[in-house]
Amino acid sequence: MPYQGDTTPANTTTASTPAATVAPTVAVIPAVDLLLGTVTITAKAGTQQFGHAQPELIAQALAQAVRPTRWCESSKTLTVTVAAVGHRDGLQRHFALRHDDQA
Repeated sequence: MPYQGDTTPANTTTASTPAATVAPTVAVIPAVDLLLGTVTITAKAGTQQFGHAQPELIAQALAQAVRPTRWCESSKTLTVTVAAVGHRDGLQRHFALRHDDQA
C-alpha cells in the first residue's frame, strides 16, 4: 500500500523565510549608569556607550532577569527577559538605545 501522509512539497521556502530576516543577537551584560543615563555594552565589536531616557527601567528589568540579556547591533535594541506571572519563559522587554555622542 502506498504512503498517503503529508503531501506538501519538501522544497517549501515559506517556513524558512522569517528566520532569515531576524537580526542576530548576542548575549551581553550591560552596565547601566543611572546618574548619566547611559548604558555601556561590551561585545565582540568592542565597547560602546548608549543613552536612554529612563535608565532606571533598564536597571529594574535587569534585576528581574530570568534569561541572559540579548543585544541586537543593527537595531540598537537591548532585550531583557523578565519574570512574569503566567509566563513560564518570562516576558521580553525591549529597550531601544540611542548612540551617546558624549561618551
